[in-house]
This record gives sequence, structure tokens and C-alpha cells, in this order.
Amino acid sequence: MENSQSARQQRHYRAVRERLVRAGDGGGRSAAMAELRFELSELTADNATKARRIATLEADLADAEARLLAQAKALLGGRQSDGVDSDRTEERPSIDTIVADVLADFPGVSWEDVISVRRERRLVKPRHACMRAVYESRPDLSLPRIGRIFRRDHTTVLAVVKATTGHSD
Repeated sequence: MENSQSARQQRHYRAVRERLVRAGDGGGRSAAMAELRFELSELTADNATKARRIATLEADLADAEARLLAQAKALLGGRQSDGVDSDRTEERPSIDTIVADVLADFPGVSWEDVISVRRERRLVKPRHACMRAVYESRPDLSLPRIGRIFRRDHTTVLAVVKATTGHSD
């Protein structure tokens, strides 16, 4: 019984070795590697496209939520004060408009650069300026919401605001 099992294992090991030697020849292996590289590049491009789409949708969602909140506040404020406060119904600029205005002062820097994970010196000032401008122009947005728009933590936005406006809280 042991001899037959041992013989079966030896045949199995020989078959595995032969397959490995044949795979090492490179003929089928290089074609498979090329196919995998191609699939990887397609998936990477698809992932980047989806990440850009998600960022756009998150910014649009934040903008829409802020507008809805502002409208709700205006409606509630209108009931309480009979519409005396006209500043509440004022149309707020979109995030895209605010960022575009700021980036006009920084040629060569795009929105993708601002929200990227890169920490290049040339990107820090425009990124901080954009965060500060959104914070000041859109008081209806919370720090976590602004952080999500810029793909940063809300404490980063808070640090930028404190550093640039001189808050000592």
C-alpha cells in the first residue's frame, strides 16, 4: 500500500516538474504576462476615470446639499422673520466657481493638482487658498464636508483656516 502511494506521489512530482520546466521556456509565459500587463493598464485607467467621476459627484453632492440646506434655512427663517433677511436667500457660488477664481491666480495648477495626494511646494499655496476661499464663501459647508471635497481630513481644513485667518481658538 505504501509503495503504491509513494509511486503515485513520485509520478505527481515528476509531472509538476515537467510543467514547471515547460513554463520556464517562456513561450506561453511571455504572452500571458503581456496579456496581464494589458489588463492591468486597462484596469488602472478605468480606476482613474472612476476616481475622477467620484470626485466630481462628491463635489456636486456637497454643493447640492449646501444649497438645499440654505433653502431650508431661508424657508424656516422666512416663517419666523417674515422674509426680512434677504441675505439668506442670496444665491451662493458653486465650489467650481470659487476654485476656478482662486486657481486663476495660480497658472499651471489644475483642480486635479489641488485634490491630489502630492505635496509639492508649488501646490501647497493654491490648495490652501482654495480651501480658505471655499470656507469663507460657503459658510453653509461644514469642515468635514470641505475636507471631503478636497480629499483631506477636516482637521487639515481647520489648520489651514486657523493659519491663514489668524484664529487662535
